Amino acid sequence: MKQEFTGIHHAAFATNDIEGTVKFWRDLIGARLIYAYGETGYRQYFFQITSNNRISFFAWDEVEPLPMRRHGEPVVGPFGFDHISIGVADVSVLWDMMSRLDAADFPCSDVIDHGCFLSIYSYDPNGIPIEFSTDVPGLDLFWNPVMEDKAYPSDFLSQPNPYPNQWPVPEPIDEEEQIIVPGEGVENFTNPPTEPEAVVTKKSGLLVGEVMTRKVHTVRPTDPLRKVAKTLCAKKISGMPVVDKKNRLVGIISEKDILEAMYPGYEAFRKNPQMVNDFSAIEESYGDALQWTVEKLMIRTLFTVNETDPAIKAAVQMDIHNIQRLPVVDDQNSLLGFVSRGDIHKAIFKRHLNS
Repeated sequence: MKQEFTGIHHAAFATNDIEGTVKFWRDLIGARLIYAYGETGYRQYFFQITSNNRISFFAWDEVEPLPMRRHGEPVVGPFGFDHISIGVADVSVLWDMMSRLDAADFPCSDVIDHGCFLSIYSYDPNGIPIEFSTDVPGLDLFWNPVMEDKAYPSDFLSQPNPYPNQWPVPEPIDEEEQIIVPGEGVENFTNPPTEPEAVVTKKSGLLVGEVMTRKVHTVRPTDPLRKVAKTLCAKKISGMPVVDKKNRLVGIISEKDILEAMYPGYEAFRKNPQMVNDFSAIEESYGDALQWTVEKLMIRTLFTVNETDPAIKAAVQMDIHNIQRLPVVDDQNSLLGFVSRGDIHKAIFKRHLNS
């Protein structure tokens, strides 16, 4: 069965200082406050973490903060945690999940309509409260936040964007102080296990080398983004590999990376909180982004394949990581070409036509 989970919809916590919590998550961390609602005795605030992930806080006057402890340290006795919500694709998945929970004799609530999302509630075998949630189609709280906290309708708590000047201006960490300390589990990845070499025969199916595209357009890290944008538009492609002088793959640059550079980041929020809705100004910033070099925006963490890998293995990897194409490299990480989902599908289709 194909999983239809979209991530952790939201994790719910509690605080006796909602103003300080908003000041921390919105103004210091930079998470957009997208939904605040409630009245005296029951209030909840949601912060956007990613497009699919949020955290929320109940405002409970008599709750006490948890004592600070080392992450992962076992706890004896009561432990503070409200519930976790797992996002699903649509309401049909809620009904399916309800039927599974009922069949397995786990308690399950009705489908509850919260206005902006629908949920069911249950428990896992450990007694952990879990929720499954799906957003109501057509409602986008990022662009249209809803502030309905009747108990505290202040301007401060109803502002979605980060308030400037709430915290000291941070100093960049000097390079010599950028020390990464090994933690638990790092020893499992110092010498990652290699896959045993498969015996490759025609019965093993198509190989990446049989379906890949070998002629690709490349750029160097020091090339200007204007050159990249010109090539992407002229050749009608969405991305390009970045190689060094020895043709070794060092990154990927795409249309998505350039467009995202236009969006206001945290520093822009600090200087001008209203910029998020100034679409003309955001569009105008495109010209500024084109003056940068490729190395400023390129993605350095890459997924790659070899010529001798099965094509279907490459397709599965693309599906897992939600990408359209993979660079093909040799053992020295030299770029040999690209393989896309389209390349694999066309090759398999042609093979079946000829069989």
